[in-house]
Amino acid sequence: MTHSRRFLRAVLAVVTTLVGLCATPAAWSADAYPKEIRIGVQKGDGLVALRMSGNLEKAFAPHHVTVKWIEFVYGAPLVEAINSGDVDVGTVGSTPPILAQAGSAPAVVYAAYSPKMQKSYGIIVAKNSSIQTIRDLQGKKIAFAKGSQGHLFVLRALADAGIDPASTHFVYLAYSDARAAFERGDVDAWAVPDPRYADTELSTGARTIVKIGDISIPQYGFYISTRAFASTYPAALRVLFDQLDQQTKYSLAHPEQTVDLLSKNTGVSRAVWEKALPRLEWGATYPLDSEVIKAQQDAADLAFRNKVIPRAVDVRQAVVNIR
Repeated sequence: MTHSRRFLRAVLAVVTTLVGLCATPAAWSADAYPKEIRIGVQKGDGLVALRMSGNLEKAFAPHHVTVKWIEFVYGAPLVEAINSGDVDVGTVGSTPPILAQAGSAPAVVYAAYSPKMQKSYGIIVAKNSSIQTIRDLQGKKIAFAKGSQGHLFVLRALADAGIDPASTHFVYLAYSDARAAFERGDVDAWAVPDPRYADTELSTGARTIVKIGDISIPQYGFYISTRAFASTYPAALRVLFDQLDQQTKYSLAHPEQTVDLLSKNTGVSRAVWEKALPRLEWGATYPLDSEVIKAQQDAADLAFRNKVIPRAVDVRQAVVNIR
């Protein structure tokens, strides 16, 4: 009997040790922090003010995490950088993560979202243009960056108006080229976000024929990462998003100070930021709720119907919960 009890105790000790070893990686992962977090940022997104404040660096200091900021002109290159492992997290519009899931960057996942887009993106025409409504764009040239938020914004606006996209002419241009083409009159309309939207309005008198909040299905901005990073360092992402939420509340409550900060650190004039700031949809919420996922699925279906992506995707499969 004594021998049996000793044997049983030995077996239990081995099992306890194995359970402990198996549990250790999961516990470590939940609280782990990287040595460095590389954040992709675009002009006009909510990360700009957080970057300038230095508050994120302070929040990460106790965890010995270095923050590296990397600038991008629009979302598609940011997605590529995240997929290739050169960036860990960043914010984009609705289109880039759909393209990613459909094949260009399958490792990319949704980690958080920003508020429903309302006024920060517009389809504009020249001050003296004869175009008055979206229906007047039939046979006209519409500029936007391919794969950007503007891509699906334009498609949804056309669909709402009952216009076949084939009856218009899409001109794929990066923002600087699109601005030049718009001012020369080489394109008839341009889908553009703030602060470039505000800048063009102020400098050219451009008119808005559709705001992004006017379309039938809402569009959101998203904070994306890779599944590997989000799974290994959820605590780091929570620090980032919580700091961003705090910074957003402060920035919007202190518009004069925020305009000064943005103007001094971005090279964009104070007048432009004064016009753009009240329209910007800043902030980060996690996890994604059913309403946001539904709207993004509609955007993905729209992209598939218009052959923007080669196959249909289920958005839910690319959503992670870091809570």
